Amino acid sequence: MNPTRGAPPNRSRVVEAHRLVRRAFAVAAGFGVTAAAWAVVVFIRGGSWWGPLHAFLAGVVLAAISGASQMFTITWSSAPAPPRRSSLAQGSALVVGVALVLVGVANGLDVATWVGAGLVVTSLALLGVNLLGIIRRSLLRRFDLSIRFYLLALACGTVGVTLGALLGTHTLTGDTYATARSVHLHLNIVGLIGLTIIGTIPTLLPTFAHRRAVSGREAVLGWRMSVVAALLIGGGLVGPLWLVGVGTLLVGVAAITMTVGIVVRLGRKGLTEALPYLHVVAGIGWLASWTVIDAAAVFTGSPLPPFSGWTGAAVVAGIGQVLLGSVAYLFPVAMGAPVTENLHRMGRWPVIPLVVANLTGIFLAAGFPGAAGAAGAVWLLDVVRRVVLVRKPIRDT
Repeated sequence: MNPTRGAPPNRSRVVEAHRLVRRAFAVAAGFGVTAAAWAVVVFIRGGSWWGPLHAFLAGVVLAAISGASQMFTITWSSAPAPPRRSSLAQGSALVVGVALVLVGVANGLDVATWVGAGLVVTSLALLGVNLLGIIRRSLLRRFDLSIRFYLLALACGTVGVTLGALLGTHTLTGDTYATARSVHLHLNIVGLIGLTIIGTIPTLLPTFAHRRAVSGREAVLGWRMSVVAALLIGGGLVGPLWLVGVGTLLVGVAAITMTVGIVVRLGRKGLTEALPYLHVVAGIGWLASWTVIDAAAVFTGSPLPPFSGWTGAAVVAGIGQVLLGSVAYLFPVAMGAPVTENLHRMGRWPVIPLVVANLTGIFLAAGFPGAAGAAGAVWLLDVVRRVVLVRKPIRDT
């Protein structure tokens, strides 16, 4: 039975938006279990961190981006949801594609890697089509700038994933391999994920404070810097590697500029939902710090290794905090009534996850993987506990 049949248009839109993000979070949780289990195996038996890192970034983070970006666009633009067949095709392509890439690269199956990468690129393209379709039918134009960030991020991801397939199948060798690996890492972390975060915070942080968007000129400045940054990072494929460093640093400056502007305007009102707000702000701080460290390493001719402690800190304490801060707010909202009670359950005692999350980042950056693993395990268990405590709705609201 279609739960939206006969419902008022606004109710149908909200129900579909929540359905999208719930499905995306379920997929992200599945890949999250895979990433955590894989990390435990690598920690105990040794081996490459490629698997856990890509299971988290390509599986968990991209699934969350797919669901959240569509939900944000539908909600903040007062627009209808995309057709279910379109969103289902996009989500399915992502799930199957990431799974094939993980299996293909880990087992040297080049065909699986190429097919998987092609499906991931297809999912990014379908996500772009869905977002454009939503915004074209919107009643409000306040989210147009964020859509530009999303589309730029998806373009970066398309190139980044393609480079990843070339790297995973060992099609590239020698100096070309090293250059492509650097550009691949930066297009995906700084471009795809970083620009998505930057494009969302002008509305996400005020939403935590139950306020309207409060960004000003810094948002337009951030957009212009981001466009230049994406071109510079991509230019590293054919030009000197310092272009990647400049582009990375520009994204860090854009993130800090926009975040500081929003935080100052919100003032103490931003602490309405302390856990989501502080997690996201702290995560952006970690990502911006990493861009400075990473750019400095590129400028000196000694780029950070792909699996360095600082890169791990950027992924776990940076992207991880932004992701889980968003989940701490969006999960109770998407689950439906009782929303206020569930937000309180998710955000209770925020000092615990904030301390262990940032300790995890500090230990990773300082080169203490054992201590980082212990702190990360405590953080993960705390997240699971909070999710389990959320009351399930009696009916779809």
